[in-house]
Amino acid sequence: MAVAKNWKRLPRLPRLPWKALLPVTTVLVVLLIALPALQLQRFPRSNAAGLERLMSASALIQSFAAGPQRLVPALWGERLGPSLAPRLWGRQRGFWWLFWSADGDQAEPFLAMPSRTFGVAPSGPLPANSLRVDDLVVVAPDPLTLQVLEEQLSLSRRPPQGLQERCVDRLRSGQAVAWTNTAMAQLAGPLAPLLQRYQQGCLTLDSDASGLLWRGESSATVDPISSPVPLPSPLAAAPSPPLPPSLLLDVRGERLDLLVQDLLTRQLIREPLSERYGLSPALSERLAATPFVLRIKPLPSGPFQASLDLQLAVGKDRSAWDEWLLPLREALLAQGLTLKLPGEAKPADQTLPEEQTKPAELTKQPNPAKPGPLPPLIWQRQDGTVVGGWRWITAGDAAAANLLFFLGPLPSEVPPLMAPVPPGVALILKARPAALSSASLLPQGLPPVISQAEQLELFSATKPNADQKPGPLSSLWGSLQLAEDP
Repeated sequence: MAVAKNWKRLPRLPRLPWKALLPVTTVLVVLLIALPALQLQRFPRSNAAGLERLMSASALIQSFAAGPQRLVPALWGERLGPSLAPRLWGRQRGFWWLFWSADGDQAEPFLAMPSRTFGVAPSGPLPANSLRVDDLVVVAPDPLTLQVLEEQLSLSRRPPQGLQERCVDRLRSGQAVAWTNTAMAQLAGPLAPLLQRYQQGCLTLDSDASGLLWRGESSATVDPISSPVPLPSPLAAAPSPPLPPSLLLDVRGERLDLLVQDLLTRQLIREPLSERYGLSPALSERLAATPFVLRIKPLPSGPFQASLDLQLAVGKDRSAWDEWLLPLREALLAQGLTLKLPGEAKPADQTLPEEQTKPAELTKQPNPAKPGPLPPLIWQRQDGTVVGGWRWITAGDAAAANLLFFLGPLPSEVPPLMAPVPPGVALILKARPAALSSASLLPQGLPPVISQAEQLELFSATKPNADQKPGPLSSLWGSLQLAEDP
């Protein structure tokens, strides 16, 4: 109470008139507005507007978060020199970019960063082999590539739309990568026709304790304007078991044309398949819409490093497929291959009648509703090497059948009938990249972070078009498990 009484006895300060406070308030307001404005003028905040132009001139572009606390990247030293690179690296805030030219002949990447990194006015000096692209500064590997880039940027192009616009936003706001069909052809090499649906796209990248996580979208055509395909979020977050050592690759999807659309529609491939192997247009359409599983398995011994299995859920109507297997068999016989049945000491008669292809145990089956697996037909070369074959997989007269094609030796086990992919998912790919690379089954152009990974998982979701076929856009998500340091 004593303290309160003393506080009440404190002398009251004289009240200043509001007009006397006006000059002070005005000065404070001016300083609060002017100082940030001057700072922004000197060091303007970049919104990476130049990315829109760089996207049109690049085949592959990747964004990186600033990390002044980390070591200076080697490319910074190569492009900027040993004295300038550390100074600019320490000023990094936000994101910087690497990109490769769209002309397809440029092996060395360009370096791009916000112009505010240099701390100079827009007309200030720049390092050698560099130019300003809106609010970015691009540093080229050499004068010739800089000239080529300037010519590409001088071309009149429309602003990004659709998928390309969304990819620019990803590159501005986070760590991401965007690619075009040119980059896909260079990276995937001979596998590029199997990745036709993903020839253009972008992914936002994130990291966890074991590797990389991604989410994004891709397109089978050039820059579609459609809205993105929604993700089945519960499935995107659900964990998935890794691929076992007995498999190198496992791809499964709701339609085979998700994987081989380019092969089935390209005339140079479609015509030989029709003329030589009897794959008619009607059967090709049926094949395109068939659910499938594609597996690659390692082989510890023998003439092949790996075997390939293609399992097709052909449905209850086997007649159309049986009609195709007959001309396919004749075509293989004409190529010098020999047909045999398992357990035969010598090749089977090349004019094997249909009734001889049925095993005797089928006629002695005590429960006809649950017959045993039909025997495979095996094809071998003249030296006796088995090169492949096919077999039917059934689980009862009323069940839908699967047709299994295999390249390499006869599979040691009969796989079960295919399970459908989860609702909302069009394709699931699982692979062991490091093991595939050891078997020389990966393209040489893939970056080491992929080719040396232990596990790769990719999910794809699509939206059907008016013909109930997969639309051009796909939503993508997945993960990459990196190899542990020794």
